[in-house]
Amino acid sequence: MFVTTSFHPGTIETQEARELAALLEIPYVKRERHSLPELFAQMGESRAVVVTKQGWRVEEKQGLPFFFHPNMSALRIKQLLNGDRDAMVDSAELRPGDQVLDCTLGMGADAIVAAFAVGEEGKVVALESEPVIAAIVKRGLETYQTDRNALNEAMRRVEVIQADYRSYLPQCQDDSFDVVMFDPMFRETVRASTAMQQLKPLANPHPLDEGAVREALRVARRAVLLKERPKGGEFARLGFEIVKSSSNFAWGVIRKGGGR
Repeated sequence: MFVTTSFHPGTIETQEARELAALLEIPYVKRERHSLPELFAQMGESRAVVVTKQGWRVEEKQGLPFFFHPNMSALRIKQLLNGDRDAMVDSAELRPGDQVLDCTLGMGADAIVAAFAVGEEGKVVALESEPVIAAIVKRGLETYQTDRNALNEAMRRVEVIQADYRSYLPQCQDDSFDVVMFDPMFRETVRASTAMQQLKPLANPHPLDEGAVREALRVARRAVLLKERPKGGEFARLGFEIVKSSSNFAWGVIRKGGGR
């Protein structure tokens, strides 16, 4: 992988690209007049992070580009504002002031909805193990602008940390978050979801393990949540009770009964 810019970048885009390359510890390549296929051939690589005035994205030699978009979080927050229910919010019993640890940021939809649910007095920390996903989604959460203030404010409140939950959770104190959430990458993603097909080539494929669940239970005051396929066997294997289910995914929970 390498970092480049769009054609005719400004000073800001060039500086951002250089800093991003240093952060990711990968080469920065001047775009000049080269097409991306030419740069792929020149660098012997099949993936590039492209910095533009409109945002950052990952381009693949073959495959879909990856970029930040609030995606389903926009619709979910709109529904919550209209008085409808949200499966994740209900499963976690999220309320204003809660502190949430999202161990698998991905595209950020669940973290954004959680940030909306817990409000200004709450806190959402979101972990992402893959550096390029963390960088692009963090940038999007900080800069993406919509015409919906509630959505914009929720995005800005998500604190992104580039870390693997398997190393981060053991460093947390007991009962340091109200809710801990996991949404590992499904082995078979939903084909109709373009966002998931964009994310999958970059995402961490490792399944959740029992040790991480034990650590999450130590860290959570009230509950640990898991999003998975309803019939994949993961809920039973890891000790979660399914509380919300649809044809594509389900939410499982282990409740502790604690609270603020």
